[in-house]
Amino acid sequence: MEVTEKNNPFDKDLKTSRLLLRRVRESDSKDMFEYTSNNDITKYLSWYPHSEIAQTEKYIAHLISEYVMKDRFAWAIEFSELNKFIGIVRIFDVSLVNKRGELSYILNPAFQGRGIALEAIKTVIDFCFGEVGLNRIQAKCTPDNLPSERVIQKLGMSYEGTLKEFWLNKGNYTDAKLYALLADNNVTPASEN
Repeated sequence: MEVTEKNNPFDKDLKTSRLLLRRVRESDSKDMFEYTSNNDITKYLSWYPHSEIAQTEKYIAHLISEYVMKDRFAWAIEFSELNKFIGIVRIFDVSLVNKRGELSYILNPAFQGRGIALEAIKTVIDFCFGEVGLNRIQAKCTPDNLPSERVIQKLGMSYEGTLKEFWLNKGNYTDAKLYALLADNNVTPASEN
């Protein structure tokens, strides 16, 4: 079931020289399952690895159903050279009145270490500040998720503090490090190789 309503201000395909950022599709389930079933990817997250593709298909259906909402959007990261889905960048908890939102992201480990996450997220940030008109974008990570924190820092986000026991992660409370970027300070290069 593809949602076709286009009144979401974030609903736009975005392109870079290597990537197409677009809506998630049901046909992405096989590629997504490559990382949703990976223990290393989910160790910092609240959910366990998917043991069967039906779990991934259910998650994709959930993302697709959200495209009619105006306070969130999930872009599939497609690696153009291979026409392959390799991850997601999401904006959520958006307040259009207050012009702010939060980002999250996940990338297939086979494509990590190439600056792809940074390129995709930076493209979304530029769009959210430039075309949508947001003023503040934030992101959170657990203190032990150093790779994610490095991406956040490379985006030029400023550390604002640690939220104590913010997430319940597989039965244990974990802290969240809060970073944010304001539109006036958005000057980080789009990619880093």
